[in-house]
Amino acid sequence: MGRFDKLPGIDGENTTRRNVLVGSGYTLGGLMILGAATGDPEDEVDGNGNGNENGDEEADTDGDGETGDDGADSDKDGSSDGNGEENGDDESDGDGDDESEDEESEPDADQPETQSFSGSGQTVEQDISIQGGLTVIDATHQGESNFQVSLEDDSEFGESFVNEIGDYEGQTAELVEEGEYLLDVNADGDWEIDIDQPRANSGDSLPQSLSDSVNRVYGPIEFTGTHVATGEHSGEGNFIVRALPQEGQFGELIFNEVGNFEGETSFNFGEVGWLAVEADGEFSVEIE
Repeated sequence: MGRFDKLPGIDGENTTRRNVLVGSGYTLGGLMILGAATGDPEDEVDGNGNGNENGDEEADTDGDGETGDDGADSDKDGSSDGNGEENGDDESDGDGDDESEDEESEPDADQPETQSFSGSGQTVEQDISIQGGLTVIDATHQGESNFQVSLEDDSEFGESFVNEIGDYEGQTAELVEEGEYLLDVNADGDWEIDIDQPRANSGDSLPQSLSDSVNRVYGPIEFTGTHVATGEHSGEGNFIVRALPQEGQFGELIFNEVGNFEGETSFNFGEVGWLAVEADGEFSVEIE
């Protein structure tokens, strides 16, 4: 019997309707197969076989099963560095310990600014402010007669720093009380004067070997207690050596000689200080 031959009890009309239905079934089946083959663009399955639905936003997989939207973006603030640590905006500074040490270090001592003056002949400068303590005058004079420099206030006695004749160049130091002073200069030539009030939290360690031929102030120096001083002087005038603190009214006299001298002595001074030397010839001082 042929595929479309009549079966018993089925007339031609029924046979024709069956043929139409069968044909429609094949057509519908073909469409379903075609639909399965092409798929819906909105329901695509990714190429990794993970069965993730992409939707409108595609899932960008990196082989670890993480999607691009939820993954770590190295360009964002919370980016991963590959070790599971987030970098963030605030990066760790490897110098943190050094910064802490700098913050804990002792601040510099408060040192007043240098007050500078110059002139010719006798002059009085006003409004000289002294913080109190060690005060150093660095002066030069070009003349033939007296050159005298002092700080004067309302008290009966001022502070004399220089008393020389003729040309002069040198440094002298005194411990001066806090206050306002006049700078009194007696000279017959051109002169220059700097007034310093040195301050320091630390100084050069001992031993120290010092030498010159004019008045000098050396420091800061770290004095730590009992020390031995050796001195030499070639001259006709005074040879005076003192250890002076940066604050207070009293220093330590080490040498007080006249003329040529050679010798040694001990002294006690236990703080940061300056060494003031007055001489009228070549000298050398060693402190141990």
